[in-house]
Amino acid sequence: MVVKLANLQKNFGKKMNSPGADLSLKEIDRSRTSDRTLVKYFLFATGLPTDLTYTLSQVQINGQIIKLFEGVTVDSEGMARCTPRKAPVELVFYAGKAEPKRLSLVSNDSHYKAFISTIPFPSSVTDKACKLESVIGMTKEEVTYIQGSGFEPNEELTVDSESYGEKNHGVNKAEADGSYFGVALPPVLGKSSGTTRWSVKGKNCNPVLNFSWGTYQLEWGAPQTVESRRSHVLTAGQSVLWRFLDRNSRQSWSQRRKLLCALSSR
Repeated sequence: MVVKLANLQKNFGKKMNSPGADLSLKEIDRSRTSDRTLVKYFLFATGLPTDLTYTLSQVQINGQIIKLFEGVTVDSEGMARCTPRKAPVELVFYAGKAEPKRLSLVSNDSHYKAFISTIPFPSSVTDKACKLESVIGMTKEEVTYIQGSGFEPNEELTVDSESYGEKNHGVNKAEADGSYFGVALPPVLGKSSGTTRWSVKGKNCNPVLNFSWGTYQLEWGAPQTVESRRSHVLTAGQSVLWRFLDRNSRQSWSQRRKLLCALSSR
C-alpha cells in the first residue's frame, strides 16, 4: 500500500494528463472560521475541448476518489464552470500543514483527463536553485513524502535524515528533470510525535528540511489584508453555508460542493 500511494503522489499531475492538457488553480481568498482557515480557488484548464462536460474529483491521501462536481464545462477562457448556470467552480479547502489537495478533471466519455495537486499550507525550504518540501502521505503521518526540485539532471544526491538521534544515510539520483522524491517513515519506536531533519545534497545546493509528524492539526492562520481580498471574498451566505455543511456529517463532500456552487450562481 505504501509503495502504491507513494507512486501515486510521485506521478500525480502533468505526467498523467492527456496530451496537451493542463490544469491550474488560482487562489482568490483566505478566510477564517473559528478553528480553521478556508482557502478558495478557481480552476482553469487548457488543451481540453470546450464542447464536452467533465467530472471533477478529489483524490484523497489514502487514494480514495471523491466526486466533487458533475457536469463541469470549460469556457473559451479556460475557466471551469458549473452547469447549467455557468457559475465558476469554486473550490474551498481546509488542510493541515503539508497536506496535499489532488484533483482530477475527466470528460464524461473518459477520453480527456487532467490532474493537478496543490498544498495550501506548504512545508518547504530552498537553497540556491533547489527546493525541498514535505508532503503528508498518510492521515496519521506514518509516512511523509519528500519532494525536491532544482537539482542537476541525473546527478548523484547524498541523503541524510535524523529523528530522535536515529540517523540514516543514503545515496540517490536526481531525475532527468532535476527532481527528487523520497519516502520517509519518520515515527520512532516509543514516540508518538516528533521532528525529522532531512538533508539532500547535490553539486550546487544542499536544502535541509525539518518537518513534524504525529501532530496533525488544521491550519488556522491570519487572513489576507482587506486590500488583497476586496474583490475576491466569500459572501456571507457562502461562509455560513460552508460552516453549516461542515458541521453536518450527513452531507457528503460532493453534496457540499454542489450546494456551494449552486449558491454562488444565484
